[in-house]
Amino acid sequence: MAFDDKSEIIAHFIGIFETNSEAARLRTDYDKFRSEVKKFDGPNDLLNVNVQVTSPFAANGFEPGMNINSASRSLQINVAPPIHTLQDAAIKALNIQKIPLGTLPDLPMDSQIGGFGAYSFTYFLQPPSSVATINIQENFLIDDDVFANVDLGIQFTGPSVFHTAVNALANTAESLQIVKIPDLPANGDAIAQNALATVEALATATAPELEGATIDLVHGQGATGTVENGNSVEESSSLNDAMPDVRQPDEGQGTPNGAPGHVVNTGSSTLVNQAVVTTNWLDAPVIAVMGDYVSVSAVGQVNVWNDTDTTNNAADVVIPSTTHGLNSSLITTVANAVAESGYTGGPETVVVTRIEGDVVNVNYVQQYNFAYDNDVVSVTFSATETYLELSDNTLVNQVDLVEFGFHYDLIVVGSDMIDLRVISQTNVLLDTDSIHVEGSFSGNIDGSDNLLWNEALIYQSGVNTVEDMPDFYANTASMLESGSNNVNDGVLSDEALDGTQVLRVLYIEGDMLDVQAIEQVNVLGDADQVALVSETIQSEDGANIEIITGSNALINVASIIDLGVDSTVYVGGDQYSDAMLYQAGFVSTEDPLVVSDTSGLASEAVLFLADDMIEAAQTGSDLDIAPVISNEPPADVMQSVLA
Repeated sequence: MAFDDKSEIIAHFIGIFETNSEAARLRTDYDKFRSEVKKFDGPNDLLNVNVQVTSPFAANGFEPGMNINSASRSLQINVAPPIHTLQDAAIKALNIQKIPLGTLPDLPMDSQIGGFGAYSFTYFLQPPSSVATINIQENFLIDDDVFANVDLGIQFTGPSVFHTAVNALANTAESLQIVKIPDLPANGDAIAQNALATVEALATATAPELEGATIDLVHGQGATGTVENGNSVEESSSLNDAMPDVRQPDEGQGTPNGAPGHVVNTGSSTLVNQAVVTTNWLDAPVIAVMGDYVSVSAVGQVNVWNDTDTTNNAADVVIPSTTHGLNSSLITTVANAVAESGYTGGPETVVVTRIEGDVVNVNYVQQYNFAYDNDVVSVTFSATETYLELSDNTLVNQVDLVEFGFHYDLIVVGSDMIDLRVISQTNVLLDTDSIHVEGSFSGNIDGSDNLLWNEALIYQSGVNTVEDMPDFYANTASMLESGSNNVNDGVLSDEALDGTQVLRVLYIEGDMLDVQAIEQVNVLGDADQVALVSETIQSEDGANIEIITGSNALINVASIIDLGVDSTVYVGGDQYSDAMLYQAGFVSTEDPLVVSDTSGLASEAVLFLADDMIEAAQTGSDLDIAPVISNEPPADVMQSVLA
């Protein structure tokens, strides 16, 4: 619609006014924005930094000929570089390379160059340090569950009775285990004392007498190689293959053929201790020990269990015991000669470093798993499929140590040299289950299939050949003790040192101690009581039932890997070397309900744990448990806990 002249003028005026007003408002905002931008408009001035470079050396012009000022120059060379690392130190598969000591450049002590000056070379030899670690790991679990949705009028036994029973089994295992690691030292002086006390105890240990126990105790060559349950084998067993069926690949908890059904699992717990100690701390092709020389490797393995399951007559099911225990040990020593340096002849230069006192490489590893897992189930099913799990616990301790030190050409020990490697492993299991079924039963009850596994490896690279102390080494030790940095000429002529140009000597005033100790303990009480009403189980067409009250795994795996080179050990005092293997197994068939008197138990109720980790024996109303069934409807009306 067209406007008249006056309306057109007014409309234009209003439009121009609105446009100008909006521009004015925008100008105000824009000016504020522009003022902020102006603050940072353009780059700042460059930072002006004056750099002054000075040097004590000035460039000279061309100077033909050679002008050597008469001067003496010294050079320090570290002749004890750290040893090379190894490729792999796994528990089973070892691929260990020879460890070269390294070579020095062909540098004589004195050299004349053109008759103008003398150059003297001062060799610097790094002294070794000591290392001591104490690793204590403990897991303590109480998982005594009660699940009841039906009252079958059965009086269940309280968990304290089974606590007492597993404690009694643990005491039996303690009496069977004769391989003990050294006591923790109160101070540095006690390290050697405790180690020697352990060596004496191992040397004089005798097999205990326990009716029904299988015991194998051997010393010397009989302890070396791969031994399983007292028998030498070519190849050790596989842990994966030995695991319970529910832990096997493509297996697991479920009903046969994948049909709909019900699963009640009150077992399937796993207790694991794993420790690997790899050391390559201190070694030499020649070691002169003025005192005594002791080298002992010992493994002690014990498995104790009770797997006596019972069912009522209505179940008409016999539960065979398929629990098995394995003690597997490998003690071996392999040669590892020093890598050739390319130099032929004996030492021309001697470099000495000293340690006042002892040099120690000590590692203590103690791992404990203790679990009470005594479950009570009184259940009836109203769904097509049910999965009820009251266990399946996992307790794990793990230690992995790798320690590298130095190698020398000659180590002189003013006192004793002690090498001690001890592994002590114990498994204790109580799996006495009680199954009560009302009515007929055609399902599967798996109350056993437990595994008790001990696996130990003591691996040494480098063979020590022990010989009597020659006079020239005894004389050298006396010289070093008096503060001299020289050695007897007989040492320089020793064939064992051929190929060494600069002789690197370590003098230890005190003892040279290498103590590696691992103790592993698993204790599990898994005495379950299960009561079922079977009529409802069969009400669904094709429904099945699976009851799992066993399938536990107690696993100890320990490795001590001691790496070094072949050595000739000259000993001035007594010498003692031994390998010891002790393997024991005991299966108890005693009814745990009769083991209810705790007055005879030691204060350390469960042998290997501290007093405050074990609860006091319970008495009173908890000895018997009756299921408490509420008359109220369940909060979960869909019963999703069961279905």
